[in-house]
Amino acid sequence: MNILDLIIDKFRPDPGGKRTPRGGEFLPDFCRGSIIINVVILVEFLALVGTVLTERLLATVFHDFFMVSVYLQWIALTSVAILCWLRPRLNRLPPNRAFLTAYLILVCVAWAISELMLWVLWVAGFLESPRPQWYGQFHIRNLIVSSVISAFALRYFLARHQLRQTTLSEASARRDVLKNRIRPHFLFNSMNIIAGLMHRAPTRAEAAIEDVADLFRLMLDESKDLVGLSNEIAVAKKYLKLEKLRLEKRLTVNWDVGPVPRTAKTPALILQLLLENAIHYGVEPFSEGDEVGIKIHAVDDNLYINVDNRSTDIELDDTSQADNASMEYIRMRLNDYYRAAAKVIVATRNGRFEVSIFHPLHGASE
Repeated sequence: MNILDLIIDKFRPDPGGKRTPRGGEFLPDFCRGSIIINVVILVEFLALVGTVLTERLLATVFHDFFMVSVYLQWIALTSVAILCWLRPRLNRLPPNRAFLTAYLILVCVAWAISELMLWVLWVAGFLESPRPQWYGQFHIRNLIVSSVISAFALRYFLARHQLRQTTLSEASARRDVLKNRIRPHFLFNSMNIIAGLMHRAPTRAEAAIEDVADLFRLMLDESKDLVGLSNEIAVAKKYLKLEKLRLEKRLTVNWDVGPVPRTAKTPALILQLLLENAIHYGVEPFSEGDEVGIKIHAVDDNLYINVDNRSTDIELDDTSQADNASMEYIRMRLNDYYRAAAKVIVATRNGRFEVSIFHPLHGASE
């Protein structure tokens, strides 16, 4: 086995033909700001080490560091720009060929910049000729160093990319499992409501069937990830209408919706899941029922959603209200769209259990 095979051994396609965890995106996105920043930091570290370990070229060590830093950053940023531009084409190649092509690009860029650097120094008057006596030694040394560093740097970014893709795939699979647990649960509850109305109130049962159909149409429409807040409130009211048919006077809802921009968006069905959670734990266990409070306001540049219900120490279905499939699904959805910009705060105050959500009013965080 040669060196190239050793370097990319973990990135070989499996027998089933699956190249990477997500649709064959073998190479990372070199256009991403985080990768560019990491490259700049790594190059500055190499420039510092190179300046310390080599003989003085100019008057002071600071001049040497500046020159080496400019030279290495020139190579690194040019390489990143070319890989960013060619990534869609490279990702269509088999992994071995994609890696080898990217590696050769890095080495060729290092040679081209080295050659260009000599001409720049000659034009600027630092060299008497663009082909000094040490011309061959300069290129050989640079090619050896760039070959080693390019191999390790490319392997490092590929390993990070694969780890990230694997993590995203696992999170997506876990989210799908939770989603598939939540949907049947809601369907069974809805069918029970309709079955109870079929004989005593056929007209209301027919209306309930239409409401259930509308709700499931949204649940099954994967394209609606972020929806308008007004649409989310309308869906929540349809859901509460169904629950009102089942619980009747036991369920009371108190809405408090403040002025919110019409363009505000939120992940689909977040509010409905919060209400389902509140009814399951704060209304159903009590024979007299109770009130569910809903507050929706714009706070600075964030959307604030608060749902509260009567607190109970009883754990239903072997889970607590703060830790169950619905709440875990909500946290994962918010993390997917907003990362650290979203918060889920759970608290118990004055006998009331509250779930508060904060997330940006418009769109999702990158």
